[in-house]
Amino acid sequence: MKTAIIVSSIAVITAVGAEAPVPTPETIAKTYATTLTRLTDKPKAIGPEFATLCSDIPARNKYGPHAYHYVHHYRNESAQLSRGNFAPGSVLVKEKLEGSGKDDALVVSLVTGMIKQPAGTSPKTGDWQFFVSRDGKVETDKMESCAGCHSGAKRDYVFTDIPKR
Repeated sequence: MKTAIIVSSIAVITAVGAEAPVPTPETIAKTYATTLTRLTDKPKAIGPEFATLCSDIPARNKYGPHAYHYVHHYRNESAQLSRGNFAPGSVLVKEKLEGSGKDDALVVSLVTGMIKQPAGTSPKTGDWQFFVSRDGKVETDKMESCAGCHSGAKRDYVFTDIPKR
């Protein structure tokens, strides 16, 4: 009986202490709407002043960085539970919407995301991996301007502070 309790305790400690594998941008782009928690009840309007930012996002030529001025924010549990700097494996997604601002008239035009990688993976980006997904294609290269802009955020490269749901 004592042996079973000790083994169970070790298994629980091991499971809690183990880091979950960091998901890939491709996986997140395909599954974010069903695997992450949407933190915005209604599309969030973002001001036109942000339209001049993110100048090197690959989709800017067709859509502009914040062209339609509406977004939904998604985060995984790790990101929601993080205090201070985000833990490795944290995932943040911004779904950019096109349309009039009415929920039923909006369509997804672009998905951008940030994945917190293990410490030391990319010191120049705060260990974040940035990605853009449009029309089923995921871009992870040439995201230097994303990291450059986000480095000015007050909390670990993240501007938006959304309460946990």
